[in-house]
Amino acid sequence: MNAPLPVPANVDPALVVDFDYIHPAGLDQGDVFTAFARLHDGPDIVWTPRYGGHWIATRGEDIQWIQERHDLFSNAEKNVPKGSFPSMPPITENPPNHSRYRAVLNPYFTRNRIEQRHEASARAVIVALIEALQPKKRSEIVAEFTTIAPLRIFWDLVDLPYERRDDFLRWGRNFAVRGEPEKRMAAHRELVEYLGQLLDERIEAPGDDVFTGISQWRNNPRYQHRGELLGMAQLVFLGGLDTVASLMGFSLLRLAERPELQQRLKDDPAIIPAAVDELLRRHGLSNSARMSRQDVTRKGATMVEGDMIMVMNSLSGIDARLYADPFTVNFDRGAVHHNSMGNGPHKCVGQHLARMEMRILLEEWAARMPIVRLDPGAPAPRSWAGAVIGLEHLHLAWD
Repeated sequence: MNAPLPVPANVDPALVVDFDYIHPAGLDQGDVFTAFARLHDGPDIVWTPRYGGHWIATRGEDIQWIQERHDLFSNAEKNVPKGSFPSMPPITENPPNHSRYRAVLNPYFTRNRIEQRHEASARAVIVALIEALQPKKRSEIVAEFTTIAPLRIFWDLVDLPYERRDDFLRWGRNFAVRGEPEKRMAAHRELVEYLGQLLDERIEAPGDDVFTGISQWRNNPRYQHRGELLGMAQLVFLGGLDTVASLMGFSLLRLAERPELQQRLKDDPAIIPAAVDELLRRHGLSNSARMSRQDVTRKGATMVEGDMIMVMNSLSGIDARLYADPFTVNFDRGAVHHNSMGNGPHKCVGQHLARMEMRILLEEWAARMPIVRLDPGAPAPRSWAGAVIGLEHLHLAWD
């Protein structure tokens, strides 16, 4: 599927780039954002022959426009190549049908509910992990902290058994685009089987969690089939795996690169909400896709009905047309619009949970950890690319 395809007649040859979003040129140098940013040297919307052939929106204004124009671009296909992403309502549904599934999830992810019911337990998880790190003086922080913290918080929130963590992590990692097709299919089968059993258990013994809410959808007059339940459950499960872990990892990398940022957080905790937004702006993580619902022309790119177009939120936050010195984290940048959580009706349902986790991380890290730095005796940081990007490893040291 990754073999280059011939350029179709509707594609201007001047817009063609040989770009592989999973293995972009330059990724072996360590930084996925730098590897992706090379697309900013060319046209705003380009076409690549990789993964079945697809368009790529590289600029923030186009990414926002596409994400908001569900009348022109369908969410039914969320990944390239076409057909590689299972049905996961609400993100694979278009309005107005989208709202019936979103209404199932929304009550469990409101800001008030997240902060009032889950902040204390989330803080306890992060504090315990930081206190375990302190005496070590060095750590591979991805394995020992950033992967663990959001998963423990999420699993507590949805009442999943922590003793199954190895299975959960394996399913999530293999399902991600980084996994080979055979491993993705096997992981998906195991995940669906587990979630089906879980939903049946929650209908028999209901709790106060989102999986219980999903299980009860079968009693709704608009319920159609079991696939709806399994799709929503997969979305919630997978949404709690890589994204916040990746955001935490990249954020700690930026802090380690610039000790003065750590000192700012220590000296002035009031800037932490602004710091969270700036770190979100800088680290767009998702590179999802849409399918053109009709012929659309924008900036010289003629997309015909059925064409796939990738919206790279990881490029939006480093768009120099939108942000001065975009690669630099600046806690004094002020309130800026960014696309990192999506736009329009499909804006991330878990955004308040992610923001809370990041706020607690910065609060407790600044209060409890000494100034950290990149470990000079360990390998340099290395990131991965794909539909959700992140860090392979990040070695930190402190006195």
